Amino acid sequence: MKRLKVLLVILVISLMTVFMVSCAENDEPLDSGDPYTVTFVDHDGTVLKTIDCIKGQACDIVPPDEPNTKENAYFTRWSVFPSEFDSIEEDTTIEAIYTLDNRLLVIGDNRAVMFYSFFILIGIVVGLMLGIQEFKRLGMTSDDMIDGFLWIVPVSILGARLWYVVFEWNRFFYDGLFPSILRALGFQSGTLDFSTFGLSGLAIHGAFVTAVICTYFYAKKRKLDLLKIVDVIAIGFIIAQAFGRWGNFFNQEAHGGIVGGVSNGVANLTLKQQFDYLNHTLNLPEFIVNNMYITKGLHGLSVEPLTGYYHPTFFYESMLNLIGFGIMLVLRRLDKTHFGDLLAFYLIWYGGVRIFIETMRTDPLLFDIFGVTFKSAIVTSVIMILLGIGFALYVRKTRPGDTYGTIKDNQNDHNEKEGVEA
Repeated sequence: MKRLKVLLVILVISLMTVFMVSCAENDEPLDSGDPYTVTFVDHDGTVLKTIDCIKGQACDIVPPDEPNTKENAYFTRWSVFPSEFDSIEEDTTIEAIYTLDNRLLVIGDNRAVMFYSFFILIGIVVGLMLGIQEFKRLGMTSDDMIDGFLWIVPVSILGARLWYVVFEWNRFFYDGLFPSILRALGFQSGTLDFSTFGLSGLAIHGAFVTAVICTYFYAKKRKLDLLKIVDVIAIGFIIAQAFGRWGNFFNQEAHGGIVGGVSNGVANLTLKQQFDYLNHTLNLPEFIVNNMYITKGLHGLSVEPLTGYYHPTFFYESMLNLIGFGIMLVLRRLDKTHFGDLLAFYLIWYGGVRIFIETMRTDPLLFDIFGVTFKSAIVTSVIMILLGIGFALYVRKTRPGDTYGTIKDNQNDHNEKEGVEA
């Protein structure tokens, strides 16, 4: 037995020695004078150019022409920045980096399911699932939730579209009333051509206002508690918005200004410095940073005045919405939270978040009053905050005893009654 143990110890030590020697040999740098190769490849692995170099000697590493071979995407950079070429002293593969394709699925020759629509749909579905569970907890039925969902959500999407159209009127209303109405409804050609249909502009404020108005009439018709329903809607909205903003990411829209700012028409930071700020200072995943490289004038020179990396305001808003969503999940479990408080919280929270985001956005919806230009989202958000404060005070004054703590009381009474009947 002792011999066996000794042999095992010797075997383990031997294996470790071999492993460490092997690692040391693999990690050993090239000696001066040894050759190495720098290879440029496309996104699919196609070799575009190879450059043979000698360690310790100057090597002229010049990348090939920008490939731009990826469908519905464009080249942004090489995986190694040119400023880092001089530090290469070993075999290195440099890959072409592209933006992301904003299509989830291509159907036929010219129809596609966009990530924009996909994430909006995901947000709506998640909101619906949460709403069904919350309706049951609040003493209502899943049918009450689904029936309202089936007509309130489509009307709210229409409201979001019309809100956007009102503030971008000149983009849609020209060359006749009927073509203008069709463009406003999503037919970009101004004709009933479904191949050009798509809601490329939606405003969440319009959706929310429409949803609340519709909910008021729905609750009145079904004789349901309006405050409970608007609380459920508020939770659904904020999580749906957290998902929906990722659609803006794939479209490279609703972004902030160029990282580091601009002075006299020139970016204050180099492209590498912009990339490093997002990737290393803010610790954003590289796939997000890569897609925030936007070419000059992609959506207009006022939106993208220069080619470079832009602030991902979609991400900032999505994360803040998730935080707000988490807070709301906690609030609805607190006994002292009043019915209606979640709506009030949503109005205040999202109003504040949107004001913060709009200070960075480069594509705000604007309107003029008496020669003064205002940002629609900021004005609406200020109103939301004031309404949220006022609504919280209103529910405490008119329904002081209606809190989420009564849900537990009602459930206990129901359980006790079932126990007596049994």
